[in-house]
Amino acid sequence: MDVPEETRELPDVTIRAQETSPGFFVASYHPTSPETHPARQGFSIDTKRGLRGKNLGKVLDFAEAYWRQNYPDV
Repeated sequence: MDVPEETRELPDVTIRAQETSPGFFVASYHPTSPETHPARQGFSIDTKRGLRGKNLGKVLDFAEAYWRQNYPDV
């Protein structure tokens, strides 16, 4: 069974959101310049760690806002 997912590419990061089971989501971040970015290894947040959303689009919106808050102009 395929895991539903969507990807959003921003100039400094690619965000991938997956619905791991109904109503549970994981978003993973992969900086476009891992050699120079503070989050060089990338990271992920999930429903247990504060990720909120009712669908993949909302999860991507939340994940993008989280990225902008923590890495505004890195």
